[in-house]
Formats: sequence, structure tokens, C-alpha cells
Amino acid sequence: MDDILREIADLREVMTNRFRQVEALTNLYAIIPVKHAMPQPTKWTASPDLLLFLISHIQERRPVSILDIGSGATTVWMANALRHFEIPGKIISIDHDKNFGAVTAATLTQQGLDTYADVRIAPLVEVDIKGERRHWYDPKQLEDVENCEMAVIDGPPGFMHPLSRYPALPMLESKLSSDARIFLDDASRPDEREIVERWCREYPDWSSDFIDHEKGTAVLARRTVIAGRGTGHRDPAPA
Repeated sequence: MDDILREIADLREVMTNRFRQVEALTNLYAIIPVKHAMPQPTKWTASPDLLLFLISHIQERRPVSILDIGSGATTVWMANALRHFEIPGKIISIDHDKNFGAVTAATLTQQGLDTYADVRIAPLVEVDIKGERRHWYDPKQLEDVENCEMAVIDGPPGFMHPLSRYPALPMLESKLSSDARIFLDDASRPDEREIVERWCREYPDWSSDFIDHEKGTAVLARRTVIAGRGTGHRDPAPA
């Protein structure tokens, strides 16, 4: 009986999450009336609830400079949002995989979104971060990036290197505006939880909140920006 009850509870959780994702996807299409086939959600892409969260942020904050680390569904949806909300902005989307990046670039071209997003291929290279050798996107592809108001971190893939996304804040902090927001996908994973802990410890000017999306999202901002609505770091919930 205990096993049956656990199976029922697990099934209920799965069905609840599926409903949440369908609801989020339905809301996305209601907010952004796209006329083309959009990238289909997979276990590798951003979940609909995160995509809806990002689109809502763009609608509210109207950022004109967006950095997208890991091209794909996030790039296409955010580019559609810039066009739909008539925001004169630009997305710089970075990918280490030239084939995957080419698919994203082709999708943008097909939808007439070339002017809103630029997909750049940046192979992973060794970089030095506080004496540690880490792998990160070739910094040459980010030399002209500055004063970004929004950064979405969905790469490199977690299986490539331990704490693969840790270099994001050390490498990008100087390229972010004073009121920028960072959105880290997959924040329920152990590596991402450790990454957020390290960021908040090593960069005390930054604080994070955890959003209970399907894969978990960590939202980071400088403490001076969020001083009025709570600045303390909240540990990500268990996966």
C-alpha cells in the first residue's frame, strides 16, 4: 500500500507539472502572437514556465541589451518579444556548438528576427578565474558587449565540466549594467546550487532568489537594486 501511495503521489506531481507547463505555453502564445513554428520544448531547452518568466520580465523592464548564453528557444522567444513590444533592443546569443547555433540563426532569419538577435559561435576555451583554470566561451566573442541589462545563462551544458556555468558571473559582471538581472536555468541541480552559493559568497554585492520553475531558476541582482524588496540570499530548493 505504501508503494502504491508513493506512485500515486509521484504521478500527481508529474501531472501537476505538465499542467503548469501547458498553461505557461498557452500564456506564451497568448502574449506573443507568433506566426511561425517555434522551437519545441525538450529536456535540453528552457521550459515554458521559464520562457514565460523571461518574456514577462522583458515586457515589464523593456531591456535594450540582452545577453543569452546558450542559444535556442530563449533566443527566438525573446527576439519575438522585442519585436512585439516594440523595444529597440538587441540580443547577443552565444553558443559553443556551431550546428546548434546555425539552427537558431536560421530560425531567426525565417521569422524575420535577424535585427533583434545576433548568434555568435564561441568555442569553449580555458580561462583563468582567480587562479583556477576553467572552460568558458571564447571571450573574444564578447569583447564588444557592455552595459547589458539582462543575462540568461543556459550554457555550457552541465555534463561538459564540473560547475560548468560558474564562470558566467566572473566573466560577465563588468559587462552588466548596474541594475541588470541574471537568470540562471537548471538552478535545482546540485552544480547550479553550488554555483549560486559561490557567486553570492565571492560577490557579496549580488543577491539571489530562487523561482520554483520546472528546472529551477536563480535570479540574481545587485543588492543596491533590490534593497527595498529583500536582499538576502535564499538557498535553492532541493531538486
